[in-house]
Amino acid sequence: MCLVKTSQTKSALGGDVTLGLITGMSSSETESLFNLLWKKIFKFEIKFSRFLLSSELTKFNRSAGIKTVVSSEFKELLISAQIQSVRTSGLYNPFITPALQRAGYIKSALVGYEQDKQIDYTDRKIVDVDRLIIGDDWALIPYGTAIDLGGCGKGYLADKLAEILNDYGIAGYWLSLGGDVVVKGHDENGDALTLAIQDASDLSSTINWLIECPQNGIAVATSGTFKRQGQNIPHSWHHIIDPTTKKPAVTDIRLVTVCTDSGIDADVLASCAIILGSKKAPDYLKNHGVKSALLQCIDNNGNSFKVKFGPNFYKSHSNVVEEVLINA
Repeated sequence: MCLVKTSQTKSALGGDVTLGLITGMSSSETESLFNLLWKKIFKFEIKFSRFLLSSELTKFNRSAGIKTVVSSEFKELLISAQIQSVRTSGLYNPFITPALQRAGYIKSALVGYEQDKQIDYTDRKIVDVDRLIIGDDWALIPYGTAIDLGGCGKGYLADKLAEILNDYGIAGYWLSLGGDVVVKGHDENGDALTLAIQDASDLSSTINWLIECPQNGIAVATSGTFKRQGQNIPHSWHHIIDPTTKKPAVTDIRLVTVCTDSGIDADVLASCAIILGSKKAPDYLKNHGVKSALLQCIDNNGNSFKVKFGPNFYKSHSNVVEEVLINA
């Protein structure tokens, strides 16, 4: 069987999304599979974006304090967020929406959507995840609160897309949802798929470290403090909120890349590492199942340094890679 590598890139989920498939299917069958994946992505965005007034998430936040009927997918996502918050001891907290807005992250990061109307949550409070109550077909958050699922949503979606592809039994795939990537299988020549890592000092290039992806699958998430950021006079801001201070995290990590078994774990733990900083993050990540990680950091004197652990990273002198990780 002749294997062919095909990829498509579209704008979704606040940035560029790239789907790559290695299959022996006909071109029409491959195109049908791409269409299935894109449909899942766009429907997910329509349902769960806090930047869309018509989304299920926005309607849910508007109903804070009232038991609200939720879809089965929303319930599953809420349960996933709740589990992640508990396992990270609150370092991930879906209730940080007001802090995000107070810091300055009010508008969509997508070009062309900056002027869309948004609901102002800045006067709402932040509570612990145990205040999220989930019933059989309903959920409830306290009056005067709001949730955001951006901290785990793309990882959750990446896992769901991978499940679809696993059922098809194709030779290989890589799905890059902004900074969240899931990879499985091999390339068209039977070789391991590799990922390049964005350079925190020069976002237009990559560093000379690659990630070799095991053929049984891996999830990789990259998170940093420089893409969704800005100036909110008199302070600069970024989108990684420390739930203990309810403000953008003060950290020496500019960008972290973590490798683990699931997209949602990688997504959440990458942000947790940013909050913890380079001294605490490595042990924390290891204790939470991260197989490999690379932290690109800067010290108080402005000097760059890296912290690495795990087997998946290796140095390369080649510029030929399968996919570039884009920071989220």
